[in-house]
Amino acid sequence: MGRIGPIGIPELLIILALVLLIFGPKRLPEMAKGLGQSVREFRKGVRDMKKDFDDETADDQAKAAPVAAAAPVTATVPAPEAPAAKVSNQGSGQA
Repeated sequence: MGRIGPIGIPELLIILALVLLIFGPKRLPEMAKGLGQSVREFRKGVRDMKKDFDDETADDQAKAAPVAAAAPVTATVPAPEAPAAKVSNQGSGQA
């Protein structure tokens, strides 16, 4: 416990201390608020994209359903006829 991937708790504390020193205590709440809004917008965008994808998939399935539900089309193909006997004068000796 205490490790988040390759970065542990001590490393995170050092990073947070550096951020606090660089930006100051007054600016941190503004940055956190901006980060929260960014994450919220990102999640909303992902949700909208997923909804659009699901709607498009449902539309494609709805369009395909009537074609599959329609009565099957049966075409009657006539049976092939036997080839007619070929009349040939070859080999009969007649000229």
